[in-house]
Amino acid sequence: MQQMAVMRKTITLLLLMISSPLVHCTEQGESQESKAAGEDSKWFSGAPEMQDLAHLSWEYVHDLQCWLWPEKCDEMKTDLADWSWGSFGWDDLADLATVVVTSLTDPTQGTVINNLTGLQWDLEQRVHGQHLAVKQILSSVKRFLQEDESKKSRVLSFHGWTGTGKNLAVRVIAENLYHNGLRNRCTKVFIPQLHFPHQSHMEAYKVQLKKQITQISSRCAQPMFVFDEADKLPPALLEPLLPLFKDDHQTRSILILLSGIGSKTINEITLNFWHAGRHREVITLNDLEEPLKAAVEHEDQLLPWQLLKEGLIDDFVPFLPLERSHVKMCARDVFAAQALPYTESSLDKVLQELVFVPKNERVFSAHGCKHVAQRIHSMKP
Repeated sequence: MQQMAVMRKTITLLLLMISSPLVHCTEQGESQESKAAGEDSKWFSGAPEMQDLAHLSWEYVHDLQCWLWPEKCDEMKTDLADWSWGSFGWDDLADLATVVVTSLTDPTQGTVINNLTGLQWDLEQRVHGQHLAVKQILSSVKRFLQEDESKKSRVLSFHGWTGTGKNLAVRVIAENLYHNGLRNRCTKVFIPQLHFPHQSHMEAYKVQLKKQITQISSRCAQPMFVFDEADKLPPALLEPLLPLFKDDHQTRSILILLSGIGSKTINEITLNFWHAGRHREVITLNDLEEPLKAAVEHEDQLLPWQLLKEGLIDDFVPFLPLERSHVKMCARDVFAAQALPYTESSLDKVLQELVFVPKNERVFSAHGCKHVAQRIHSMKP
C-alpha cells in the first residue's frame, strides 16, 4: 500500500512537470544557483506551479524514505511533555496533488451548490470531537447565505492545535458549497510558506495576490478564500488583502483564517474541564471566545490581530484537542474510506503508535488525527 502511494505521487510529479511552464533546461554552462539569483522576476511568473512541484517532491521523498527505512518514520514518535511544538506540517497539504492535477483536466468549474443539509451532515459525521466548531460553522454559514442584501464578506477565524480538524472542516465547507469543492475555480487556498516563502519577493507577491483575488472575484458571485497558517502571513501582504474584508468589496466572499494562535489556551481550558470531571461537551463558546480574543491581541501586527482590531472577524471558531476516542474514529474513517478491513484491535494498535500528552495525563493526541493515515499505511497486514 505504501508502494502504491509512492507510485501515485511519482505519476503526479511527472504530470506537474509536463504541465508546469517553469520546467525547462537552463542555458549551457550556467549554474542553477546563478540563474535563480539573476532572474527573480522570471522565477516569480510561475511561482505557484513550481512551489506545488517542490512540495510534492518533498512529500515523495518523505514517503519513499518511510517505505525504504521504516525506522526513520518512527523517530517522529517522541515523548512530548507540553503544548509547545510547532503547528505547521506538510501533512496538511496531502491532497494538493489531486487538487492540482484535477484542476488541469476538469473543465467543470465555478458552480455554487450551497448544500446546507449536506454541510451539517458532513460536519457532524466527519469532524470528530468538535461540537463547538460544528455549531459555529453551521450558524455562521447559514447567516451568510440568508443575508442576501448585505455586501459584507463572512470572516471566520479557525483556532486550534495541529491535527484537530481545521483543514478537514475547510474541505467539508468547500465540498458542500461548491461543485468539486476546493477544485472549484471560486475557491482558493493560500499558504504563506508555500505561496509567499521569500522576503525579497514581497512586492511581486502583493501584485500577484491582488491579481488572483480580483480574477476570482470577477468570475464568482460567492468566492471562498482560505488563509492557512494565517499567523505566518507576511505583514506586507495585508494591504492587498484588507479590501476583501470591507463592506464595499465587489463580491460577498467567505474568508477563512486558520492558525494555531490561542491553541495553548484552548488546550489548557479543555484540560481543566477534564481535571474537574466535566465532559468536554459542556464547554461553550463563551468559555473560549474572550480567551481567544486575548490571545489574538497578544500577537500584534499579524493578520488575525489586524482584522480583530478593525472589527472584521465575524466568528471565532475553536477546535479542541482530540482525545483517544476521537482519534479512534479518525482511524475508523481511514480504514472505511480505503475499504480496508479493521477490528477494535487494529484501531487500538493505531492508537499505540501515536503520542498523547500532557506527560502525566496522556489525555490528548499530540498531533490530533494528522498521522493516523500514515500509521495505518505502514501497518503490516
